[in-house]
Amino acid sequence: MYLTSVTSLLLDTATQTSTVFLSNPDQAATTLTVASAASTSSPSAAPLPSGLPSVILPQPQLNLSLVPTDYTLINVLFNRSLNWEWVATNADSPGQIFEYFPQVVATALGIEASQVMNYDLIVYEPSTYTGPQDVDQLETIWQGYISSDKVNTLASLIADQKSVFYTGQSGGIPTTLAACVDPSLALDAIAGPAPGGSSSSGSGGSSSREDAIIGVVSSLGTIAFMIIGYVAYRSYKRRRESAHRPLTEVAGARPEGQEFDRDSVGGQRRRSFYYAEDSLRGYQSVHPEEETFDHHASVVRERRPIIPATISTPILRESTMNW
Repeated sequence: MYLTSVTSLLLDTATQTSTVFLSNPDQAATTLTVASAASTSSPSAAPLPSGLPSVILPQPQLNLSLVPTDYTLINVLFNRSLNWEWVATNADSPGQIFEYFPQVVATALGIEASQVMNYDLIVYEPSTYTGPQDVDQLETIWQGYISSDKVNTLASLIADQKSVFYTGQSGGIPTTLAACVDPSLALDAIAGPAPGGSSSSGSGGSSSREDAIIGVVSSLGTIAFMIIGYVAYRSYKRRRESAHRPLTEVAGARPEGQEFDRDSVGGQRRRSFYYAEDSLRGYQSVHPEEETFDHHASVVRERRPIIPATISTPILRESTMNW
């Protein structure tokens, strides 16, 4: 809350006011000069009296990141009843303006007061102001944000003294505050900072999330491409190595120190010349291995004479012609 226990608008009654109303809404408004200390001021503005600020901010200050992007800064000039010296030195006067003026604008436009946002109060220097000795000529400008499509409507209402802006207010303070508006200043006479928030649809946040997702997917795609390339390179390298292996490493080759035909029982016989002979005779049984005499392993322990009578005549067991 900006206000204390004050129930009526505090005005500088010692200063005579002269409010100019434009009966023709299409009539051009006068462009005014802002004090040099303000961000939108003219470089040739005269200095302010010592001790007077050039800007008064609401508490809490408006966060521009929360203002929708389809909002526009407007400027509303007050007459001498709310001159700058009075507003800047009176503790309750800025609070009353920040509290009630958004309500005045909202009532005239038929919208909620929350759709009118206080930005600040700044000093206005008329063309007749030359220095601190002319402090009584300094006036006050309210700056705030409203929807861009409401600016022209509000300008027409302020220019017509018989409009709802002046006659449709409820309550003493809003009615008095509306009567203190000077319509000679165009609402867009002073440019301000652009709103930095997202629109009501929240497209800014959605765009940020989409950018984050695109970044993550791109990173994962790059990593996957690198892995696929590495696997393909390893496969190609293995094929090259297999193509240049020696014959001894080919599957089925004879291991070193082993006979080639020891692959099954009887393999040596089947691969010999005599296997064909046995096939012709119908003899398929496996021949027992022939006994061999190893003269190195034999040891003659005793020599006995051989009697010729003991040797019998050899008997032909089987002829070579199958008789």
